[in-house]
Amino acid sequence: MSVIFGIRRPQGEIVNEEELLHLAANTERYAPDGTYIRAQGRIGMGFQPYHTTVRSRMEAQPVVDRRGNMLVFDGRLDNHEKLRRELGFIPANDNDADSELLLAAFLRWGKVCFSRFLGDWAIAFWSAKDQTLYLARDHAGTRTLYFQSNGANLLWSTYLEQFAAMGSAGAISEQYAACYLGSLSTGDLTPYPGVLAVPPAHYLVIHQDKVRIEPHWQWMAHDKIRYNTDEEYERHFFSLFQKAVERRSGPGAPILAELSGGMDSTTIVCMSDYIRRSENPGAELLDTLSYYDDAEPNANERPYFSITEARRGKLGIHIEASYVDRGLEPVDPARGVYLLPGADSTTVGRETDFLRQIGDKNYRVILSGLGGDELLGGVPTPSPELAGHLVAGKLKLLLSQAAAWCISNRTTIWEELFGSAKFAADLYRRPHADRKALPPWLTPRLRKLYFELGRRDIASGRCLGLPPSAIANGRCWWVILETLPHRVPEFLFRPEYRYPYLDRDLVDFLFRVPREQLVRPGRKRSLMRRAVKDIVPTEILENRRKLFYIKGPLTWLQVNKEQIEAMFADSCTAEYGFIEPKALCTALETTTRGVDPTWCRALMNTISFELWLNSRNGRRLHVRSNKFVLQHEGASKIRADQIAS
Repeated sequence: MSVIFGIRRPQGEIVNEEELLHLAANTERYAPDGTYIRAQGRIGMGFQPYHTTVRSRMEAQPVVDRRGNMLVFDGRLDNHEKLRRELGFIPANDNDADSELLLAAFLRWGKVCFSRFLGDWAIAFWSAKDQTLYLARDHAGTRTLYFQSNGANLLWSTYLEQFAAMGSAGAISEQYAACYLGSLSTGDLTPYPGVLAVPPAHYLVIHQDKVRIEPHWQWMAHDKIRYNTDEEYERHFFSLFQKAVERRSGPGAPILAELSGGMDSTTIVCMSDYIRRSENPGAELLDTLSYYDDAEPNANERPYFSITEARRGKLGIHIEASYVDRGLEPVDPARGVYLLPGADSTTVGRETDFLRQIGDKNYRVILSGLGGDELLGGVPTPSPELAGHLVAGKLKLLLSQAAAWCISNRTTIWEELFGSAKFAADLYRRPHADRKALPPWLTPRLRKLYFELGRRDIASGRCLGLPPSAIANGRCWWVILETLPHRVPEFLFRPEYRYPYLDRDLVDFLFRVPREQLVRPGRKRSLMRRAVKDIVPTEILENRRKLFYIKGPLTWLQVNKEQIEAMFADSCTAEYGFIEPKALCTALETTTRGVDPTWCRALMNTISFELWLNSRNGRRLHVRSNKFVLQHEGASKIRADQIAS
């Protein structure tokens, strides 16, 4: 994705170009197509393009109109033709850049214009008349956008590197630590106090020293789509999904499509092949990228992505990604600086190997299948459907559907009815953090923050009068957005990720179809399976396995148990006052003995956080002659007392 950034100063002060160039130096490696800046009084903006579409090469940003309004835009505007007609642009001229359309749209419709923009985008707009700055992200937040407000001084950027350049990446946010270590949603938080993310589906209105946040898209549907036959739903889904893939795989920079053995990525690849071959039987097909882990017995992807490769007649890139091979040393700061936790000693090596395997292909775009499982009924639960019948008072339909699910799930009707009633009650309750999910090694201060932040749920508003399925869909939406890979960018290679299943037209449709179209007794992903049966291999559609990555993390914890204990004997995370190492080691012992895997995910998060802090502070952990040596600022200390007998 392109980089957009900017500075707003108080009244009477000015932004100079040297400040903008200083910021630009920190991200120019991720957007190699140039750096363009514009300073005008108290506002200054920068644009570093990363061209991935044909239309992106029409841009000449930052854009300033005759009124003094300024705009920078990163993204793809899928409904640019419709906007051109509505705004009265010359019909025969299709050379109008998207940024020009966006500027005209704001002048015509004001801040409500953000709800009209379809595609993947992030925008910064300065209204000279109102002296107001607007920062906005698309409905799915497919572009990162951060900001920091210190009174009338404000900085924003696509990447956190810009804030590090201004000295804002020193201290660690306790709120972020509580969420990350407690496996809660981090939402708009970053590891750095005062640096926040613009939430997806929202825009910020920043005037003087006040920041107001407003939604421009509603993730809880208020109405339903009703057709007479299954075939009508299938045709509608197929059409929208085809359009979603077309929008993200058109002409431009080389594209690499992820291809696992699962249904989501396979269907994207097969749909792309269908589109291209429909236009030209000899068309060049997308290249694919497949990961495999032979250490996971429940995740043997090779046979499944090989089926798709054989059918399309094209081998893809195969990369081993085993948990067991994961390192336990922090990233050497000399090799890379990661501003978010999650990287370890193997991260740079894997990125280097990836770049080696793709060679000179110069891929700039990766198609991802994330979101499909959650949106299309990958979890075959009847709870949203049955809870909807219960709340609506449709008792006859409730009983008949509950009976059908009893046969499929081998449960009693009372279990299904009780589960549905509990599901409905939980949806309408005020959000709260689960006490049972609280890692026992968090310090009291972080435990308190954990519960406070657990009540902060952006998806919980406006539930009154909505059916359970709408509320469940809305909450699921925000869970999906936490998993998107562009939120934790790589260091050596930062491609533009595109997510066909998160296309707004497609999501609006899926959130409005009856739940029984998506999931039926004994038949998960019902609508999708029916709609794409002619283009996706049957072996993929009818594969009933569900991947659970359990063995890899557990084996890794068992193999590295002593080294992990040594690392936390002199812990950065503990020095910050975030964890109690003894309680963590107790949970580690319980987990590695196979007694209880409850804390596996939280342990992995805490280890990642510790490695990240060690990298920031210049610490490195080595294995040498079965003794663990912790190096910090040139001093060494042998932790022989931590070695198990």
